[in-house]
Amino acid sequence: MGSMMIVRFALLSWVCCLASLGGAGTVWAQAPAPAPLAADRAQLSACLRDNRAAASACIGSIAVACVGTASADRRGAEIGCARREEAVWRERLIQAVQQSGRPLDAGQRSRLVALQLSWEGFIAQKCAFYGATQREGFQLGRQAGCELREVATRTLELERAAAPQAPARRPSQPPQIIR
Repeated sequence: MGSMMIVRFALLSWVCCLASLGGAGTVWAQAPAPAPLAADRAQLSACLRDNRAAASACIGSIAVACVGTASADRRGAEIGCARREEAVWRERLIQAVQQSGRPLDAGQRSRLVALQLSWEGFIAQKCAFYGATQREGFQLGRQAGCELREVATRTLELERAAAPQAPARRPSQPPQIIR
């Protein structure tokens, strides 16, 4: 649960920062997350660009490759690699929440912050429970993987919601009935 203290501190810091800009939002990290690497950002961006229709296929792309290169402690690598990818997704999540909050009034931004805080608590509990149901030695890796999937999924959800909607296209010719 020490990691939840970090989440709450990071969240409070971000809310204060955004509040100074006239908005509100969240930041989250389950453990002392590594700083996102530029190469990881680029890899995830390329994957999302190449898989626009199936962006969820990109979830785990960094962590799986990272674990594959680990030679010694695979269980430790699972945790570290999941946290490494989660840091990139969380960075995108922060941007998506900020973008979602910009057009909202102060009351709606407050509700968005409350929603994100509730979501963080739910995910922390869900993944802790999931990890606890695993065999000893696998618990922390499975919990880290759960948190990675949940953060990535939430990021994709908010990015889709914040994406500008293309105007409906009208056909260049009216449909014809062929008999």
